[in-house]
Amino acid sequence: MSSFRNNLYLIALLQPLILITSCGQEAELSNKNTPRYTMMEGSSCFNQRDISDYMVLDRGNLIVYGRPRSRSYHIQISPPASSIRGSDSISFRSWSGRICGFAGDELIIPNSLFQESYSIITVKKLNETAHYNLLVRFGKAEPVEQVEPENDASPEIQRELSEGENQEKEVNSE
Repeated sequence: MSSFRNNLYLIALLQPLILITSCGQEAELSNKNTPRYTMMEGSSCFNQRDISDYMVLDRGNLIVYGRPRSRSYHIQISPPASSIRGSDSISFRSWSGRICGFAGDELIIPNSLFQESYSIITVKKLNETAHYNLLVRFGKAEPVEQVEPENDASPEIQRELSEGENQEKEVNSE
């Protein structure tokens, strides 16, 4: 009976501490000025079993394609992987089966000797325009149109003033 009473007292003493700690964390997460919140704000997720293809942009960036192929995601990994360009397949490891760029999400590159794993830092869902712009940025697609300025000189603005406006300017300047 005394063991039960001691546990009850311990729970009663720790309950305010738990309540205060949880309220502090909730306030921190709801504040949009904290860096953690702004980084998670634009994050996307995908089911690892839905990925059908991928494209390597560079050692730290990939585009993975879901089903249907129009569903694509930009993934950043860390550290950059030098062996990713030569790999025939990739896989993912996650606690939940969804890849969101949270702690524990990993990109696995199978090798003949061992599997290399890389942390997934960010996952962003791409629309058609963002997908195309990302391909152009990494040199995988050509820009649709190169826009070059006609003239590098500053534009000249000319305006003729009537006599009434000239007189008003003289009066205002005095």
